[in-house]
Amino acid sequence: MSQGPTTYRSSASQHSQHSRSISQFLQDETTDEELIQLVAEAKHQVRLLNIENEILEKAIMRLDPTLMQGVSQALELAAKLQSNSSLNIGSFAKSQTSKFGFFDQSNPSRIIVSPSRISTRRVESSAKLGGTAFGTGPRVNIIEKAELVSTEMEIVIANLDKTKRNAARKHGLLRAQLEEVGLRMTEMENAEKMFHNDVIVEGWDKIAQRIPAEIWIRFMTEWVKICDSQIGKLRLRTSTLNTQHSKLKGQIKVKAELSESLRAVDFEKLKIENSECMKLIEKKLQQLGELKKMTGDANLNLTIHKKAMMAQNSYLTNVLKSIKMKEQQTVQLDKERDVIAAQADSLAEKLDEVRKVRMAYEVPDIMDYVHVKANLADLKHSIKMLENRLHIQQIALASLNRKLNAILVKEMEEK
Repeated sequence: MSQGPTTYRSSASQHSQHSRSISQFLQDETTDEELIQLVAEAKHQVRLLNIENEILEKAIMRLDPTLMQGVSQALELAAKLQSNSSLNIGSFAKSQTSKFGFFDQSNPSRIIVSPSRISTRRVESSAKLGGTAFGTGPRVNIIEKAELVSTEMEIVIANLDKTKRNAARKHGLLRAQLEEVGLRMTEMENAEKMFHNDVIVEGWDKIAQRIPAEIWIRFMTEWVKICDSQIGKLRLRTSTLNTQHSKLKGQIKVKAELSESLRAVDFEKLKIENSECMKLIEKKLQQLGELKKMTGDANLNLTIHKKAMMAQNSYLTNVLKSIKMKEQQTVQLDKERDVIAAQADSLAEKLDEVRKVRMAYEVPDIMDYVHVKANLADLKHSIKMLENRLHIQQIALASLNRKLNAILVKEMEEK
């Protein structure tokens, strides 16, 4: 528990060592690059010391806060000594600017050093004064520092995990609230659209120029029914979720009780049971592999027989198609046979009639034929003569009609 004052002693001793390194630096010739590098190293050491002091302060405040009572006074004393040492270094640098360099008036804390050697006895004395203020007591070794850092890291990681869990819980709650708000917004938008369509647009009475109260009441009753149905569904869902939550809570409680009552023997028993189950699973897997082989052989035989059956089915379909085609052809041939039979019967009847006519036909006498032909020629001559007379009479009738028309026209003109 004595690590708090020891920390500040180590920091003071490191500060004295750093002042000695500065004095040694001022005694030698240095360049600007080396000076910048030394300043960077000093800043890095200061940063590391600040981190170590923070870790040690947290460890002390966690273990025993009473040890930090005199630390503030020690820090104030160290700050005063550091300011005194810096003032001594500044006065010494101002006194030495006439010999070895010059003082920058724009930045009083900066000294432009010449390449020559500089005497720094007052700086060493001030550094020694700062080192003797705290003494050189026991320091915190690397192992203890590593332990402190590891404990602080564990605490920080635990706090970070706790913060992550809380953040995840809050994030889930906020996401659920956002989903609830989104559902409410969609429901409100749907209700607004339904109200606008059912009441304002469709319920508007053009004759009375108003919305009837019956439409409003009907809309509200229907909306209440819809809300009641949704409330019933939500209640049912809530009851199921509550039952699931209680079931899961009971399972978690049982598991917690079992985890408290478990012993090493139970784990050994479980390991033995798991090994036996693994052996049984391996055996079943081997049987499954054999069954898969048998199934593959059966599937191969099935595919072969299936292909043969498909070929037989295709041949059977072709045979059935040919049978149907032959039946249609036989029906058509039967029809043609009936038609041909009817034609044969009619031709047979005609043949019988022709035979009867032929049997009853007698060849006339030649002289009768000559007389008939002569009479026919006389008749044709007489017909021709009559046609000529008819043509002549038609011409005469046409001339008489023309004359009659001319006479009638003259009479009409004279009248």
